Amino acid sequence: MPLAMMKVGERARVTAVTGGDSVKKHLGSLGFVPGVVVSVVQVMDGSMILGVQESRIAVNEDLARRIMVEAA
Repeated sequence: MPLAMMKVGERARVTAVTGGDSVKKHLGSLGFVPGVVVSVVQVMDGSMILGVQESRIAVNEDLARRIMVEAA
C-alpha cells in the first residue's frame, strides 16, 4: 500500500519506490529504500513527517504515494 495511506503512530517497512529515476534517487538519498522501517510522526495538510533511520523527514502527499510499504 502507499505510505500516504498510513496514520499517525503506524510503522511499516518500505517495499518499493515508484516513479522516475530522479524520484527514486531523491527518495533513496532521504533513506527511503526497500527494507527500511518508517513511522508516521505527524500528518498535516497533505504532508507527512516521518521517522526514518533516526531522522525525521517531511514529504508531500505526492512523494508519499510513491513509497510502497507493508506492515512492519
